[in-house]
Parts: sequence; C-alpha cells; structure tokens
Amino acid sequence: MGPEGAGILFVREPLWEVLRPTSLGWNSVEHAFDFDRIEFCLKPSAARYEGGSANMVGFIGLYSSLRLLHNYGTERLQNRVLDLTDYLVERLTKLGLTVVSDRSTREHSSGIVAVEWPSKSLGNVQGKLLERGIVTSVRSGRLRMSPHAYNDFSDVDALVDALSEILRSQ
Repeated sequence: MGPEGAGILFVREPLWEVLRPTSLGWNSVEHAFDFDRIEFCLKPSAARYEGGSANMVGFIGLYSSLRLLHNYGTERLQNRVLDLTDYLVERLTKLGLTVVSDRSTREHSSGIVAVEWPSKSLGNVQGKLLERGIVTSVRSGRLRMSPHAYNDFSDVDALVDALSEILRSQ
C-alpha cells in the first residue's frame, strides 16, 4: 500500500552472493566516491541492494501505510477487501458477466476481480468508467477491478450501475 518506488527487502546473509542485484547505484558499491574507478565491487552487506539516493518521500508514505496496517490489522483489512470483492462478484454475476478470477474459496480469493466483456470495446468501457471517476484496467482482454479497504459498498454499486448502463448501450 506504500507509494511507488518504496519498499523493504530482506535477504538472509547466506543468499547475498546468490541473489545478485539487478542494478547498481552509488549506495550499493564500495568506494562510491572514487569517480576514477571503473570496477564496481558490491558492498559486503545488505547495502548492496540499495540503489541511488533514498526515496525519503516514498519512505514517509510507506511508514504511514505500515502504521495503517498495524493500527487496523492486516486480517481486518483483508476481510474488508474480500467482503467488497464478494459483493462485487455477486453483482457482476447478476449482470450476466463471467467472472474469471478464482473465487472457489475465500482462501483463494484476492482483491482483484476480472470479468470477460461481451464485446471487444474494453478500452471504451474503461474510458467511460474513468469519466465517472472509476478506475479500472484492461488486462489480457478482460476488465480488471480491484476495490480496496478504503472503498465501500456504495463504490461497488456505482461501478456495477455504470457497467450496467454501458452494457445496455452496446
């Protein structure tokens, strides 16, 4: 839930030599300020996974997200998301749309709901939803929706009502 570009990675020390960084930055190499050096040696610590300058604004956002998760509890937030997606799936199914996300058990469910759309105009559908302030995405030829804990059931109703209107107009 943190901002883009901020995250935490834990790598056990025995794996440092196995899990190689995909890119280098001045924080990841020894002798970072020796600008004449052309050979880069990774630091012998977890710092080898650091990139360039730290994303301080991102870390402030990440801290706030972690505090939110801690205060509300991950299980409570997970249940909230699953309640919303269960409701969304129920409403979408009543519209006659085919949900392709695995909903076999709550354990296998996620906050992502993908549906097959009866026409090939998914880009238009996404655009019409965006005009109403509803953000979705198109992935693998399907409409993808992902309500989160900050959404409520009226948001789901607004989404499904908009989809119903779009279906009727096609």
